[in-house]
Amino acid sequence: MVPEDVVTGFQSSIWPHGWPHEAPEQPLSVSEAHRTMQRHRGCLREECPRKQAAYQTLVEAGRIRPDSSRAP
Repeated sequence: MVPEDVVTGFQSSIWPHGWPHEAPEQPLSVSEAHRTMQRHRGCLREECPRKQAAYQTLVEAGRIRPDSSRAP
């Protein structure tokens, strides 16, 4: 059996514990939400729980105003 690190070339001991697109365990601060929106700019909000959490934080803080023409 070949260790995973040898197969992938990555050091699994330094991998993050969660997938970076998972919803955060704690509410995001406004500054964290801004950084998250920047990091996840290529993600669709409907498909990325972390970006959705960041968006909601910024809406609640009054930093983003949702486009009323796109409301469901």
